[in-house]
Amino acid sequence: MGWAVLLRQPQTYLLLVGIGLGFALLVGLAGWRPWVWIGGGTIAAIMLFTWMTGFRSTPSVLVAGDLLNGQVLQQELDTLAQKVPQPRQKPWPQVRTWAEDAQRFAERICDRDPLMRADLLEALHTVLDLARQVAEALQVLDHIETPAYQALAQKRLRASCDRMAATHAQLQQLQDQVALSALDSGQSADKALPQRLQTLVAANRQILNDIDSESKG
Repeated sequence: MGWAVLLRQPQTYLLLVGIGLGFALLVGLAGWRPWVWIGGGTIAAIMLFTWMTGFRSTPSVLVAGDLLNGQVLQQELDTLAQKVPQPRQKPWPQVRTWAEDAQRFAERICDRDPLMRADLLEALHTVLDLARQVAEALQVLDHIETPAYQALAQKRLRASCDRMAATHAQLQQLQDQVALSALDSGQSADKALPQRLQTLVAANRQILNDIDSESKG
């Protein structure tokens, strides 16, 4: 597990603060003696090693909802895939690919512009919600035979897929734009990027709300 991932976790900072305070207290009580440095350093190293190994072996701690981490999205998609009657049933493989690509695009954007993290997370949550709509629509289509309900499920499926495709394309464009801006050290990031992300999220939520309304109707 790399430090880049560990430093995204608030628990890491709490651990470092705790180690620092503990070491300061030890020095204050025992003085600046060699065994204090050796003992304190050994304890600190053990605590850090234990945290890193425990962090690696506990995926739920690693990612608890952080869709900018690829492992989290994969876990979520694996859960959704269980709803799909056949794993290779169209259009699920394509939808999953769009979702995985969207996560990679968002992660790269965040690496270059961390201030957009909140908006990117929101966008990825709508991507996951759209993927969930696709999986559930395929599940429904496998169990119903009434033409009216089949038509409703097909409409829901098409709307979710169309929006997924549009989101994939828009996030790819944003990623490319951020990457090109980074090539010129004198060029600042496009100030319209956050607004474009918010517009994307709003469009996704509108589709999700429309689907939900039709399902209840």
